[in-house]
Amino acid sequence: MLNCYGEKIKCKVFLTAFLDSSQRWFEKLEPQSIQSFAEFKQVFLQHFSSSKRYKKTAYSLFEVKQLGEEFLRTYIKNFNKADLEVPTCAQETKITAFTQGLWEGEFFKSLVKKSPRTFEDLLARAEKYINMEEA
Repeated sequence: MLNCYGEKIKCKVFLTAFLDSSQRWFEKLEPQSIQSFAEFKQVFLQHFSSSKRYKKTAYSLFEVKQLGEEFLRTYIKNFNKADLEVPTCAQETKITAFTQGLWEGEFFKSLVKKSPRTFEDLLARAEKYINMEEA
């Protein structure tokens, strides 16, 4: 929208979007140290590039592990939370990541003996083990 306006307008409008750390960063800039909006954009992006959140991939699901004697319900909750951050993931990959993250209890053994066809099937089977844990 701002492309039809001059650099002075772009800079003034851009400044209204600053909050907290970006506002403090801007206030520390030397007066007239930046000569154009393009230069300002480059300096800004260089400074804040480490804050950028990157899209997660299916590989990040393999990082979710069931901790020690953590309840299965808690592990499923943590796994599903991580899964929501992954835009796309094949059923097979999700099942494999979930299974590899389990500690070697009875539920793990049942999944190794008979692999579920879908993640929903896996969750249905998990419900039985959750009921046993909580009983």
